[in-house]
Amino acid sequence: MTAHNVTALVEWVAALPGSETLFNPYSLDDPGGAIRRANLARYLEDMHRRQPRVLMVFEAPGYRGCRWSGIPVTSERIMLRGIARWGLFGDGYRASSGQPEGVAEMTATILWSALIEHAVEPPLIWNSVPLHPHQPGQPMSNRPPTLEEQRMGAGLMGPVMEAFGCATVLAVGRTAQRVLAEQGIAAIPLRHPSQGGKPEFVRGLREALGE
Repeated sequence: MTAHNVTALVEWVAALPGSETLFNPYSLDDPGGAIRRANLARYLEDMHRRQPRVLMVFEAPGYRGCRWSGIPVTSERIMLRGIARWGLFGDGYRASSGQPEGVAEMTATILWSALIEHAVEPPLIWNSVPLHPHQPGQPMSNRPPTLEEQRMGAGLMGPVMEAFGCATVLAVGRTAQRVLAEQGIAAIPLRHPSQGGKPEFVRGLREALGE
């Protein structure tokens, strides 16, 4: 993936249409959009240099995670502190929430703790629906994405797969599994770590990574 490809992918996501119940964190019209676009571009460029072998696809941004950081399943707090084991995140990344230490998110904490313990190298992480679905009138909430929203996000799976060429794809949660299956992309299904799913998620992750 070249700098041009990264720019094109970020611009593609930024141009996806939001709605009253679907927030685009990367929108040109949002005050924090520029920060989140820059964070996503930096992450994609960094990951391409690492040539990840594994792609992990989740559902959609959460209101305490990617909604603020711009990086799938990564909270601002994790992003700002960085992950010393791999020299990932940290310097150059910025928060859009206005909180000095950044906003934390449980799912992001579970994911990155598990990866640090069980992964040899960081996988590329992506959301099957890149925008944040929320309840009507409650922007700081989460909801399952609709089938229409899933189809919109599915259009980006091909470019992501082509750009990174990961040998193994992990589909975390039923939404990601459905989107990938409909695109004809073979993936290993994993339980989503939310709502008590952490133990099963970690076991599945370990098996998928060959432990």
